[in-house]
Amino acid sequence: MHVNINNVSGKEIAPGVIERVLLKPEQSKPGGLGVRHYVLSKGGEVVFNEPLTEFQHYIVQGCAKQNGHNGSLIHQDSAWFMPCNKRWEDSEAVKKHSLCHDGEGEVRILTVSYKLPRPAMRWAKSRVNNMYKVPQHHSSRVMVGYTQLFKEEEHAVMGALRMHGVDIQTNTTGLTLPDHRNPEEIMYFLRGRGTGVAEGVEHDVCAGSLLYTPEGDIHGIRKVDDTLQYVVIEFIEHDKMWAERAA
Repeated sequence: MHVNINNVSGKEIAPGVIERVLLKPEQSKPGGLGVRHYVLSKGGEVVFNEPLTEFQHYIVQGCAKQNGHNGSLIHQDSAWFMPCNKRWEDSEAVKKHSLCHDGEGEVRILTVSYKLPRPAMRWAKSRVNNMYKVPQHHSSRVMVGYTQLFKEEEHAVMGALRMHGVDIQTNTTGLTLPDHRNPEEIMYFLRGRGTGVAEGVEHDVCAGSLLYTPEGDIHGIRKVDDTLQYVVIEFIEHDKMWAERAA
């Protein structure tokens, strides 16, 4: 599946908050994964209050504050994981949180959410990592720039039940990413132009493009016209994974 934010109508869901729905939970396989894009202007605050849902936010542009205008700053190129837990003994396992505009210009946010069959452990943790605070590597095989904002193990320790790693990858002109198969995955493009593959189908991609690939289907980057940089997030059933390892 491919969609670009420029082809999705925005809806003002609160003063200073424009929402674009890029992937609905019912469009994903096996279901439950949603992807939204928000633009916040002065005074805007987007509130997340969905039961049995874990969230992975990525600040594409600007500077926001967590949980109200007196909250902590979260800067561009930061990923914020928010688990779903029972810490507050809510029968529906709801943890309300928000992001609000701070500073000048627009704030752009990529929000990924996953509906869960149950809440995570009581002491599941929220955490923020910025792109420039973690090691950056390159693959010797294909020379793809690679920054892992959240390792798979970090998501597991934080109590994630579906989120399974957040990477920022960069393909310079002419350097592709061979077709391969992974867990369920999204690729959201931050800059550049090229040709991406999702479910074995080629799509022209540019800033604002989202590629979604179900588990085990073919995806990759077949052409890079201008340096491509994109966010990659994978999803697995952690309970199932641990059960398979124990078997």
